[in-house]
Amino acid sequence: MHGIFQFLRTRAHRTDWGLWLAVALAFVAAWPFLARPGLPHQTDAELHVYRAAELGHTLRNGALYPRWAPDLYYGYGYPIFNYYAPLTYYLANALDVVPGVDIVSGVKGVFVLGLLAASVGAYLLGRELFGPAPGVVAAAAITFSPYLVFIDPHARGDLAEHFAVCLMPLALYSFHRLMGDQGGGGAFVGSVVTLAAMVLGHALLGLVAGLLLLGYWVWIVMLGPGRRRAGWGLLAFVLASAIAAFYWLPFLLERNAIKLNVTGMGHFDFHEHFLSPSELLAPSRILDWGATAPRFRYNLGLAQWLLALPAVPVLVLLLLRKLSHNVPHARVYLAFFLLTGLGLIFWMLPVSTFAWERVPGVSYLQFPWRLLGPANVVLAPCAAAGLLLLPSGWRSSAAAVCVLAVLLAALPVLYPPAWDSDFGGVEPLDIIAWEQQGSFAIGTTSTGDFEPVGAALVPMQPAPSLLASYKAPGPVDRVNRATLPDGASVDIVEQRALYDRYAVDSPDGFVLRLYLFHFPGWRAYVDGEVVEIDVAHPEGFITFWVPAGRHEVVVRFEDTLPRTLGWIVSAMGLAVLAIVLIWRGVRGSGRSSRVTLDRQASAWLGSAVLVFVLVKAAVVDPHEGWAWLASPPGQALAAQQEVHVNFGKQIELLGYDLQQTHVHPGDAVHLVLYWRALVPLEKNYQTFVHVARPLDRVWAQEDHLNPGMRHGGVPTTLWPLDKYVWDEYDIPIGRDVPSGEYQLNVGLYLMHDGTRLEVYDDAGQVVGDGYVISLIEVGY
Repeated sequence: MHGIFQFLRTRAHRTDWGLWLAVALAFVAAWPFLARPGLPHQTDAELHVYRAAELGHTLRNGALYPRWAPDLYYGYGYPIFNYYAPLTYYLANALDVVPGVDIVSGVKGVFVLGLLAASVGAYLLGRELFGPAPGVVAAAAITFSPYLVFIDPHARGDLAEHFAVCLMPLALYSFHRLMGDQGGGGAFVGSVVTLAAMVLGHALLGLVAGLLLLGYWVWIVMLGPGRRRAGWGLLAFVLASAIAAFYWLPFLLERNAIKLNVTGMGHFDFHEHFLSPSELLAPSRILDWGATAPRFRYNLGLAQWLLALPAVPVLVLLLLRKLSHNVPHARVYLAFFLLTGLGLIFWMLPVSTFAWERVPGVSYLQFPWRLLGPANVVLAPCAAAGLLLLPSGWRSSAAAVCVLAVLLAALPVLYPPAWDSDFGGVEPLDIIAWEQQGSFAIGTTSTGDFEPVGAALVPMQPAPSLLASYKAPGPVDRVNRATLPDGASVDIVEQRALYDRYAVDSPDGFVLRLYLFHFPGWRAYVDGEVVEIDVAHPEGFITFWVPAGRHEVVVRFEDTLPRTLGWIVSAMGLAVLAIVLIWRGVRGSGRSSRVTLDRQASAWLGSAVLVFVLVKAAVVDPHEGWAWLASPPGQALAAQQEVHVNFGKQIELLGYDLQQTHVHPGDAVHLVLYWRALVPLEKNYQTFVHVARPLDRVWAQEDHLNPGMRHGGVPTTLWPLDKYVWDEYDIPIGRDVPSGEYQLNVGLYLMHDGTRLEVYDDAGQVVGDGYVISLIEVGY
């Protein structure tokens, strides 16, 4: 018995309780995913579920790396897996193999894995730089940053981007060790794998992360201890790029095969998505479950940037050698994270517009606020560094206070709106039915990003015969049988995900037409001989000539030269990595500098997390208004001003927010309207806000094609009856607008004929076709 206790004491002494605290923080952040079944249909999460499900269907049909999704885009097929980073969908399908886990749960599992990777990675990096207690602060700062804990996984539901951002702390930790004295085989593998995984998780954020790591490499080679290890860092970049080449090389070389309409005017114009300093630094809003979509701020997190501020005096003291620290070159590392954080903040502000307009390719990021994730990653070590200002005896309790501050500030974003427990079906026919419902993401992309260039005018519904074959048991019939000549027969002999074999018998030669988009890689064979494919105009479907008589016809999707080159480069990268690993294993694995939490720090930090969880569950969760709202139908509790204005007995204005009633010429009037549908709406109405004097003389205005939310909006025909829609405006006031008092007039209309919805009073009488919500003063 004494031996058992001795063993347990030894294991407890060796256990890094900081690491387990990081894991606990990740599970607290992921609790909505763990506690609720299903996933929401109102965010991009549903797109990722359908992509993962489609990948699973093709995998089960024998295509191990399908670059083509045969069931997307109404069943005409879509080359999404040739262009969209595939890692998260493979991970979701790997979890789907676990008994009792379906593909929806698999996608949720990847969200949870991302938060776990972010928390553990930030802890390891913070521990390496400043010690284990600051490491726990870094883990809390990144895991509970609004972008990682709520905006990306819940408000946007962007699985791929979320996972890529969450891998960044692990990548920085691995790269830091690789370039420092602790560099060994594990650090090298970690650097290569995490960088490749970020690229394979999300191309754009993977590129941002790669540039960030490249900047770190240059920084510590020039100013830190990395000069003698510069070659290892460069080799890590080369091998990570090579291993991911099977994805990015075909993307680049076959870029011209698709339209890629992801930039330009409208919702995807980066000019529309800059953040103001006030929003960036503001605390998070309390979310209202009574809205169709949560109204939130794109912010850094109040606790995150406040805790990062002391890193400035820490850096100054380190530079002046007035502050001792046991990590060599700590000032070099801290300077990088501070300057990089400030640089990323700059790129999110309107002042950086000139850079966005001039740097080639940066417009593909689309949303400057996408840099919130990387900014929080580099600010997390800065939040941990502030503890160095305190005497060592105080750091444990101070770290606990910092963690508690982060958790309390994050409370409003820990209550995402509820979603239906049953996500619904994810079979191919379910996906096509979802596309038919008027989805704005046909093929699971909102702008037809990957439509083949040959499809000049794509059909907006599935062909009836194609849809009927999806509904019937047996193979999917993509043959356009209405165009077959008299006496001709085409029988499906064999079908796999990317392969169809037909038995054709016809008295005359004819053009066989398929309901299948043409794309590089599709090949047609008649009796084993390749035949030329003609692309039907304007739909872009595959057609080819079949001679008279009986023939075996095969249509299959094959690798192209760019794809073959990608596989070769990836295989070479893996081979070199294996050789390096064998050699590094013989030559040594690096020196470890691991320091774990002492008993006092573990007690302080563990108690802080435990107290937060208990108070949240027992006190905050049951009380509406403390950290969450749930407006009942007919109310918008989040609105600053309550009104009830009836438009056409169809739509009601419930309230509005108006930040100020006095503006200068050249400024903008910021307004939020809160609408709700009174009846199911059959027409898609547009909204207007006019700055007028008198009402028929408009001096400034903003109209929304689809009112609702900040950008893009929701068609009124899709408005539910039990929730309200918030509609945000920034009406620019021209510099030529004369000083004086103006009316702020709002209303709804039909764009095709200009007909406005009339306003009714409480007695049911028409009192106008707009409603003046306020007077505003323009002038200096």
